[in-house]
Amino acid sequence: MSRKGGAVSRPIKRAEWQIVFATRDAEKGWTDLLATARDATVDAWDTLTREPTVETRRLYQLKGDYAYGTYNGQNYARYQYKVTDGGRIWFFVDPAQKGAKIAGRVLLERCEPGHPKETE
Repeated sequence: MSRKGGAVSRPIKRAEWQIVFATRDAEKGWTDLLATARDATVDAWDTLTREPTVETRRLYQLKGDYAYGTYNGQNYARYQYKVTDGGRIWFFVDPAQKGAKIAGRVLLERCEPGHPKETE
């Protein structure tokens, strides 16, 4: 039970995706993104909870050596969301098993307030 005056966490619908940190660096980067581009980061949250694999000019699968990555021994397609002109979120999509109470998980691998050097 939360204490009086505590913030209420946003619940997710069954059709939405749960966002989780895959790395400590992603968690720190998320905090940095919120500090530098709060509204754009909230827009990213909305997109990633609803349609994490629907490609747009801001959201797409990375190419070449960065197109796939590994998390907990499983290979995943690696996606990128452009939070700002420089800020990026790299993530994997892990669909839920049939009958789950969510659509799946979005695994945040990297959150960068600046453009990742690897893809410049």
